[in-house]
Amino acid sequence: MRKKDSKQSKVSRIDHSKALAAQTDEAIKERIRTAPAYMYTSLCPVPELREPPVRVQLARLRMWYKREFGGGANNI
Repeated sequence: MRKKDSKQSKVSRIDHSKALAAQTDEAIKERIRTAPAYMYTSLCPVPELREPPVRVQLARLRMWYKREFGGGANNI
């Protein structure tokens, strides 16, 4: 009986972590969906949002590098 309980608790923990991950993904998508169109541009009235976060800048740099030089953008 103990083995069955441990399996059930493990499944319960996995379900909980999956639900939490899905909730987090949904929150991120909702934030992007509700962001103003002029966010990260010079037109944005909020000074902190005029420049994209560093992670966005790095992602853009990697895409540019891959497009220009074709290859692993993770090497920079």
